[in-house]
Amino acid sequence: MHNRVLILMILLMAIMTNACSQNGRYYRKAKKHYERGNIETAVLEACRSLRIKPDSKKTQDLLLQVWNQAQKNHDQNVAELGRNSDASSYEQILAEHLKLKELASNVKTLPPLVNPNTGYRVVLNIPDLSDEIASSRDNAAEAHYQAGVRFTKMSKAVDIQRKAAQEFKAAMSIVPDYKDSELKYDQARKLAIKRIAIAPFTDKSNSYKRYGAISEIISDYIISKVMRLGYLDEYTEIIARSQMDAVLAEQQLNASGLVDEASTVNLGQLLGAHEVLSGSILQVNVSSVRVSTVDKTAKAKVVVGKESYVDDDGKTQERDVLGEVSCEYRMFTKSTSATISGSFSVVDVETGKILMHESVESKTPWSDSWYRKLRGDERALSRATQSMMDKSEPFPPENGELILTSLYKMGDIVVAKLGSFLK
Repeated sequence: MHNRVLILMILLMAIMTNACSQNGRYYRKAKKHYERGNIETAVLEACRSLRIKPDSKKTQDLLLQVWNQAQKNHDQNVAELGRNSDASSYEQILAEHLKLKELASNVKTLPPLVNPNTGYRVVLNIPDLSDEIASSRDNAAEAHYQAGVRFTKMSKAVDIQRKAAQEFKAAMSIVPDYKDSELKYDQARKLAIKRIAIAPFTDKSNSYKRYGAISEIISDYIISKVMRLGYLDEYTEIIARSQMDAVLAEQQLNASGLVDEASTVNLGQLLGAHEVLSGSILQVNVSSVRVSTVDKTAKAKVVVGKESYVDDDGKTQERDVLGEVSCEYRMFTKSTSATISGSFSVVDVETGKILMHESVESKTPWSDSWYRKLRGDERALSRATQSMMDKSEPFPPENGELILTSLYKMGDIVVAKLGSFLK
């Protein structure tokens, strides 16, 4: 029984020592942050210290200092921001109120603080910020709302309407269902949508479609990848290929006839597009299959025989005789490649101005190797080399397969450049 009591006392002492140690550590952190001007952090560290030891006089005094300073800083910041009446200032005022409210919630949850010298309760002034927060929310939402209204009246241009839509959206993010922001956002967003048409590329490579409809393939690939990668936001729309085909058929036009800005602009107008991406495949080339050779020699130590010897007990024994062997072999490498070069442009339909023009090239190399023995002892060969020796002569992919891979690579390059343009 005596041992149990002793153990319990030791555990209690260890817990109290640890608590005192933590309390002191938090106090020192709070003081250091206060000295550095990090008032909010000082408040939080002081609160942590007092949760462990509520009757710590020095921590109580420090909390009074930093808490009063936090409120003073808050009031000064709000007054400074209040000199402006734009949306960002109102949002910053709201952020100041919410920050002080968060600090206040930490102070509120402290255990009762009693001055150990006087026995009186330590009183901390905690303001009720409910009205200020509600008012600053309304002010911030109203500022965005009015900015949106100004943009809608300024111009019907896509970029201006996008700004209007973004302002109405910001108002709703601060105060949900603020006035008729949702209705105005929908109206502005519809006017802000930029419609982009991606036309089939013109095939100028003189390949005479022996590799398939490569001009249509690359445009379809670009469309699908742009949609899949999320480059499109709520203000950008890609015109469907089916819609383009219907307009072309109705007008008895051929998309492959987009040879200049004028014809591209004409197509864009027919489609109701703001911008048109068109391109050309200038060259398609598959190199001849080439086979190169390199002669190599492998060497290794292996058992080449047996020999007799007399051991330490005078008995005759037999042991392996090691010797170096070599094997000469030839490494064959078969290679080919497909290269596609082209260019693309993005044209503004309204002005006919070229907004972007890039040259692109993609190459798909293919190569494979195999070995054949010339002479020598195969025991000199490693397992990997032997495996290559047993390998059949490889055959390259079909030309169409190489071209298709290069075409997709070119599409990836176009999409990456278009993605940067759209952003």
